[in-house]
Amino acid sequence: LFVGGFQHPPNIDAVQWFLGEVWPLIHTRAPHIRVRIVGSKMPDGLRQLAGPGVEILGFVPDLDPLLARSRISIAPLRYGAGVKGKVNQAMAHGLPVVATQTGVEGMHLLPDTEVLVAQDPAGFAEAVVRLHDNRELWERLAQGGKNNIERTFSRRVARETLRGLL
Repeated sequence: LFVGGFQHPPNIDAVQWFLGEVWPLIHTRAPHIRVRIVGSKMPDGLRQLAGPGVEILGFVPDLDPLLARSRISIAPLRYGAGVKGKVNQAMAHGLPVVATQTGVEGMHLLPDTEVLVAQDPAGFAEAVVRLHDNRELWERLAQGGKNNIERTFSRRVARETLRGLL
């Protein structure tokens, strides 16, 4: 599952890179895997990338059902800055994430414990297939992501930070 608003150019680039360079490697190796691309203001050029195993949904009013029935969240961002809401949202729902380094920067995530990180198409494809088909790894990352959210981005942490500032 990829989630991102397409008024933001890094999300367009991420989907184009993933579907153009990574997806063919995944689909050849594991044709049972499917990917859904979700987000507002989807350009027509991205809609045209739908194909075998690729579902282009565009805007959906409620992400919870998609998060609940997805196995992996992807954040194949090649540029951009700051904490990524798509990564936090997935982890908060117990959905493991495969991301580029840019996709997880500033988030204090431990690779292979809380997230899988890969930079090149072959590495990204390998991480997706490995995570999809490995129950032990999936469970470790799902729990690790939840732990990271609690430790770093929870309401408790925000409350303590605000209390300290005030």
